[in-house]
Amino acid sequence: MSQATDEEKVNALVVEVRVLEGTYNELTSRQGLLERALVENRAALEAIKGLAESKPEEVLTQIGGGTMLRSPPPSVDSVLVGIGSNIVVEKTREEALAMIEDRAREVEKTLVSVAGQRNEIASRLNADREILNQIIAAQSQQPQQD
Repeated sequence: MSQATDEEKVNALVVEVRVLEGTYNELTSRQGLLERALVENRAALEAIKGLAESKPEEVLTQIGGGTMLRSPPPSVDSVLVGIGSNIVVEKTREEALAMIEDRAREVEKTLVSVAGQRNEIASRLNADREILNQIIAAQSQQPQQD
């Protein structure tokens, strides 16, 4: 192979590796957001179920900055559920649980999809890096011609 085509190939691989790294980082970030959303949905489900099943005398309510207030447990006969765009609707406990469970399932599906895409990008990235390393190693073993 000529020096120009090797250099073009290296440059193209470097550009592709940078694009793939950016995509990989974006998918990693998205995966983290989805994992947090899933944890939040599961926590909401457990809280609603727990308050409905056991009747605690008091609950701790977080008010920010690591500060909590003691308060009587809220009624979970009806639950206010955010549906997006800062809109909140009142639902029965059963309806709220069904909505949150549906959300959790959707988040799980999306999380699986994003993880799959991230794994594909990681494979392509590793393959491109390996090719790049092979080309560079081959170039360094060739006698220098000036």
